[in-house]
Order: sequence, then C-alpha cells, then structure tokens
Amino acid sequence: MKRIAIHEAEEMANKLRVGLSMGLGESVNMKTVVRQMKIMLLYKELSDKLCGVSAKSVDGKNMFMMINSKQSRGRQHFTIAHELFHLLYEEKPKPHFCEKNVSKAISEINADLFASALLMPSVGLERMIPLEELFAKEVSMNTAIQLEQLFGVSHKALVFRLKQLNKISTQCFDRLINVSIIKEAKLRGCDTSLYEEGNKDLIISDYGLIARNLYDKEKISEGHYMELLNIIGYGESEDCIGC
Repeated sequence: MKRIAIHEAEEMANKLRVGLSMGLGESVNMKTVVRQMKIMLLYKELSDKLCGVSAKSVDGKNMFMMINSKQSRGRQHFTIAHELFHLLYEEKPKPHFCEKNVSKAISEINADLFASALLMPSVGLERMIPLEELFAKEVSMNTAIQLEQLFGVSHKALVFRLKQLNKISTQCFDRLINVSIIKEAKLRGCDTSLYEEGNKDLIISDYGLIARNLYDKEKISEGHYMELLNIIGYGESEDCIGC
C-alpha cells in the first residue's frame, strides 16, 4: 500500500460520511458508526501498550474490534476510526494490533491520517475557529477545548490535526501541547470524561438480537439462548430480575 496524502485521506473520510448520511463537517459518533456498519465492538482492559485490535472474515461480511477501555475516551474514538481504516481499506484481511510508541509502517500512517480526517474534518474545524485565530494561526486554549469536546477527540489528537492542516504556528503548537488538559478543562468548567478512561466491558453488537430472533423462531432452546447471552456477559442473573 502506498502512502496517502492528507487530501486523499479527506476524500476517503468524506466518501464514508456520505455513505453513512453524515454531513461533511459534523462531529462523528463512532459508536453510531460501528452500529450502522454492523461491526462487533468490545471494550476491554488490555495491556498499556495496546490501543486496540481488529479483524474481519475473508469475505469481509463480519468485522470485529476490541478497544482498550483503560485509555481515555478521546483516544478510544481515535483508535476505532484508525481500526476502521484497516477493516475497510486493507488489501488483505488479517488481524491487526494497534500499539503505542512503535515505529509506524505506511499502513499505520495512512490509518492515522484517515482517522484524523474522519473525526476532525477540515470544514468543521475551520467553521468553529474564530477568524482572528485562523488568520493569526494562534488557536486559543478555549477554542482548542471547545473543538475537542465537540469532535470527541483527545487534546493531543486535536493539536496535531491543527498543525497538520497548518491552522496553527509552531509556537502555538508548543504552547497547546504542553499542558495538563484535565486541569485546563476543569478551569473552564468543562466535562473531563473525554480525557478519562471508560466503557469497560461495554459491547456494541447485534449478537444478542440475532440470538433472541433465533429463540423467538424456536430455532434454539431457551437454555442455548441463555448460554449465548452468557458468552457476552449479558445472561440473566438474580440481580436484574424485575428490572
């Protein structure tokens, strides 16, 4: 696979947005995307160096992701978008492991470019940045936090994206990147959950619906149905009786 340019990543991301009936400048809810695309998504506590895992069947009909719930929600969103590139555009389907702090192969660089374009569309960013900050290439901390809260990305991802699009100067990049973002968000009364871990053991899939449909059509027994639910941790328990 050849290395793609920034504008090519934008075109790929925009094509996917159109296919999912999303505006070219809108924020993207990655959980909604995986639901629309019928990708099974699991959030699990993985090793610190592992961001996520993805795989798909040879025919491409079944796709799967596992995301590290110990990382911040903003980072999780980026990893989902990154893995989406591998699932949709890799020439040969094979399990992929996304690791932090490793030398980047061309496919990894391409996946990062695509994820940035999908999560932080240039049209949407320009629309939200005040004109005086755009002209001066000096995005304020207030604006940066508003942008990352809107697009659901980590502070680091947002700042690197702004630099990538030449929206900020090198001096502004250095000023924005070297901060404690949770502290800065708290000082502005903003929700900090984006910068914190979460979603542990959450499963997004139609697996349970399929199992229920088989049970309702009497294709499987009640015992088999409950066994299938127990596999994903959603089997019946005494604690939820009457809920």
